[in-house]
Amino acid sequence: MKILYLAHRIPYPPNKGEKTRCFHQLQYLSARHSIDLFCFADSGHEAEGKQALEQFCRKVHVKTLPPRNGFARAAGNAWKGLPASILYYRSQEMQNAVRRALSTESYDLIFVYCSSMAQFVPHPAPAVTMIDFVDADSSKWKQYASRTVFPVSWFYAREGALLARYEKQVAKDFDVSIVATMQESLELGGGGCSSVEVVENGVTPAETQGSQDLRDEVRKLQPYVLFVGTMNYRPNADAVTYFSETILPLLRRTHPELRFLIVGRNPTAQVQKLARIPGIVVTGAVPDVHEYIAGAAVAVAPFRIAQGVQNKVLEALVAGVPVVLTSRPARAIGGTAAELLLVADTPEEFAAAVRSVLENPEFRRRSKAAVPSLRESLSWGTRLQRLGTLVESLTSSTLGARQGLAREIVVG
Repeated sequence: MKILYLAHRIPYPPNKGEKTRCFHQLQYLSARHSIDLFCFADSGHEAEGKQALEQFCRKVHVKTLPPRNGFARAAGNAWKGLPASILYYRSQEMQNAVRRALSTESYDLIFVYCSSMAQFVPHPAPAVTMIDFVDADSSKWKQYASRTVFPVSWFYAREGALLARYEKQVAKDFDVSIVATMQESLELGGGGCSSVEVVENGVTPAETQGSQDLRDEVRKLQPYVLFVGTMNYRPNADAVTYFSETILPLLRRTHPELRFLIVGRNPTAQVQKLARIPGIVVTGAVPDVHEYIAGAAVAVAPFRIAQGVQNKVLEALVAGVPVVLTSRPARAIGGTAAELLLVADTPEEFAAAVRSVLENPEFRRRSKAAVPSLRESLSWGTRLQRLGTLVESLTSSTLGARQGLAREIVVG
């Protein structure tokens, strides 16, 4: 099968949640089908990831889109009543490139990763269409609005409303829609959508490979509670601020030696200031994040803003580290993994849950015992089998009917 795959971010290196899911999808699908990838990159340096992707994609087309250009385009076209998230990626060059591909190639499937890329698919389409929303981004913007003040809250609420309508329409237009959790499926489903399927995120278990110096450094920081994530992402910055200012003081009353490690690249000025609080270490990028995960007493995910599954939770689980998290991200995790989570929402409940792990070795033993089964059930290979089934289920009769429209659509 020949697939045209459209992604809003170049998925290499796979160092963020959205890029990681995309990267593993491409790896999985390319082992079974022929893939032509069209995507955006923030910079020329980021676009160099094209070489790595060419190892398993037949063709890779990358359009560089500096953030300042995307923001300017979104602001300058706000009067059109479209979501800023869509206007950001509006590109005549990308539109022309996709149309040329559709006019010269006969694709069996057009796969769109993220709703921002749906604008480049003609309707009716010359092939079967599938979109991976990953998360219901409109819900995230609405959560932003609830945690900010006017006039920023007005913009966030507007974006949430516009994007919700856009997501619903796109889900109607595409033959199959995919999301990462059942919660997302319920939010996007209905309203005439043909199908909203769940393809859960996976995780790649990794053994620690740090140097002896790094292991010694990690050991000196113990005992510590850990948060891992890209630290210029608003939900992550909000989560660590909440934990640092509200939950950690409660914990240090009974465990004054406890540290809170904030591990992840690009910490904002707000996050960096947290290091002034006693017991908090902001590392920035680290040579081997798995060393820090393995050395943690507890991994925390104290999200007040959250959508979809948090990969950092899965990574801690397959490392045998107990996890304490708020209820919203917990709802995205099911099966055996859910049984290992400690869920708490108020600062007092969260502190009590962390304290119980610190004081009861049974939590650590239980987490370690579950590692072998979790590494299998949460692996990308296992999770993406559902995607493979969905792609394979596209019948040859449906494909043939759609392909017959190709020349007329792309030329017209």
